[in-house]
Amino acid sequence: MNPALSLLSTELEAPVVSLQDGRPAPPEVFQRVWETLAGRSWRSLEFGVTREHPGAPEAINPAQTIVTDTGPTIELVTSPRGSNTGVGEQLGVLLDEARAVLDELGYAMLGSGVHPGLRAVPADYYRYRTPRRAYDYAIQERSWRHWSIVNIAAVQEVVDVSFDDAPRAVRLLHRLAGLMNFVLRNDPDLLGDYGGRLSVRPAAWGDHVPRSGPFAADAGKVGVPGHELQTWRDYLALLWEASPMFLAGTKDHGAVWVPEHPTFIRFLEDAPAEGWPARTLSGNGVRVHPAPEHIAQTDWTYMGFARIRWKWRQDPADVGAFVEAWRGDGIEPFLASHLEKLVIENRCNSTQPPAHSLVSLALVSGLLANLEDALELVSREPYAFWVSVLHASTTEPLDTTVEGRSIPAYAREMVDVARRGLRARGEDDPDSALSELDRRIDEKTSPSEELLREYRSGGLPRLLKVARL
Repeated sequence: MNPALSLLSTELEAPVVSLQDGRPAPPEVFQRVWETLAGRSWRSLEFGVTREHPGAPEAINPAQTIVTDTGPTIELVTSPRGSNTGVGEQLGVLLDEARAVLDELGYAMLGSGVHPGLRAVPADYYRYRTPRRAYDYAIQERSWRHWSIVNIAAVQEVVDVSFDDAPRAVRLLHRLAGLMNFVLRNDPDLLGDYGGRLSVRPAAWGDHVPRSGPFAADAGKVGVPGHELQTWRDYLALLWEASPMFLAGTKDHGAVWVPEHPTFIRFLEDAPAEGWPARTLSGNGVRVHPAPEHIAQTDWTYMGFARIRWKWRQDPADVGAFVEAWRGDGIEPFLASHLEKLVIENRCNSTQPPAHSLVSLALVSGLLANLEDALELVSREPYAFWVSVLHASTTEPLDTTVEGRSIPAYAREMVDVARRGLRARGEDDPDSALSELDRRIDEKTSPSEELLREYRSGGLPRLLKVARL
């Protein structure tokens, strides 16, 4: 794929707090936000609003959205564009619109990767959660602890990728998750719930899933995998065979769960003639027959720090042909002939401070546009080394070494690779787009240290002042 032709988008999450006392915004505040925006050119969704934004009809989803997911964070999603500049122009408009409504209600968004007034405990989760039934199912049936991620906020970078490059891109971003976290972390342990870590996001995702029992394999679907994913088959095995199936359908509409908890492939292969006995998220008993759309909807069920999202030319025409391709050696040609478009969604980075919301998109899009050089960089060390870098990034200063390797030196190389990639994309002023990362590396500091310093000097009032978007 020509990097100059690929589309980009971003999904920016921002904690929402009361301007009066810094408390989290409860669900009723978000409901008022959606009602207000619905009268200002937006169309209502269950947990947000959306509107068409012409200019990228070939995108998987060309719309803009403003939504909320797990808890008291607002998520602003731009329509895909061909440049970081185009994404930035949209994001500025979305921030202005969201800011205007929240300000009327006495609330504000923060450029922070951790919510300063919310603890990752069940009581806070149930008070401030977004009431998605998919998450209720997860907690009740699988012991997924959604309260462990209710207080973190991320920025997702979304970049077009070719079929052949998709597994390599996931491999690259998994390896670089720790190095990116060293320069992008903005999620310190403000309240002392994580042993004083400089970055709580990886630990929160690790605490999210059970470590034993029938759903222990769910742990392989968060963070970075214990064993490196190198091929399409490696990646798809996580979706379809690695653990009991999560939901049939999407987390928002039409989803059911099967009490027998088969893997997804077994769900397809071994369905009773009358269909699987299942339950809707509202608790009603139903029978579900495996269908092509169930295959197409499995891309969201991997919660790793980098994942592939897809658009099918049409739903797979035949479940049996799909299963035959998976059981044989034909799954890659099957997918290549059926998939219309792929994107990589990077999920490891914290929401950035005000004025730097797009620096992670510049980094990730540059790395993917210069994939060969980026892969050469990460291939110098084994996968286990890069996993160690991720662990170190949660506790160690940026000016450190891991297994004798300098983190600042590797970070500088990573940024230089991305800068060359931005030039290949034809982006305006790559040096300026990444200059904030150069500063952090030069000064051997990350936003987490700076956010923690502000909080310790002036408490929550100071944080609300310096981190307000």
